[in-house]
Amino acid sequence: MFDIEKKRQPKTDIKYSLSLTDEQKIAKQKILESTVVFLTGIAGTSKTFTATSVALDMVFKGLKSKIVITRPTVSTEDIGFLPGTFEEKMEPWLVPIRDNMRKFYNNPAKLKKMEEDGIIEVISLSHFRGRTFQDSVCIVDEAQNLTSSQLKMAIGRLGKGSIMIFCGDCDQIDLKQSNMSAIHSIAKLSQSPHVSIIEMQENHRHPAVCELLELLK
Repeated sequence: MFDIEKKRQPKTDIKYSLSLTDEQKIAKQKILESTVVFLTGIAGTSKTFTATSVALDMVFKGLKSKIVITRPTVSTEDIGFLPGTFEEKMEPWLVPIRDNMRKFYNNPAKLKKMEEDGIIEVISLSHFRGRTFQDSVCIVDEAQNLTSSQLKMAIGRLGKGSIMIFCGDCDQIDLKQSNMSAIHSIAKLSQSPHVSIIEMQENHRHPAVCELLELLK
């Protein structure tokens, strides 16, 4: 177990590769004020980037001591049996998260060291069960592929001093039955003062993305 107080002290000023937009800054403020956050929006609206950038900043500033990252491993393609270690099997699913971290903080060696030291922990959703995460920022990416029971299980992992950020897009559900997605139920949680639901609007990809996705509905 790592020394929380030691890890809370950044040795040097942190210089980020990108600045947050006004929309992302508003989302960041809501994240800081909440315990459970749902970042929703269509493809390209910076959901994962916002979550990972805020998580890194919170750890570097000593607001949290650890980042926990997971996502449901649901695929739209049959890729067959994947050999290798747990880390090797999870790598394809985590490429988007690591890419977003590097966009915000382009220091791969430092990020790798943070993983080695346990400050950034990558974990499969199946290994979430039974864990309690304290003083952590937990990111659940591709949350539209969570079932209701998985959403309940994930929220139940919250320990003291932790927050959980779910990133999801209801237009990209890969479950065999889209109505099984927990993303359809998050409105029920808006009644809680501990929960924020934030819909990201700005497109950060090619300007044609929004128009084309709308046409395909």
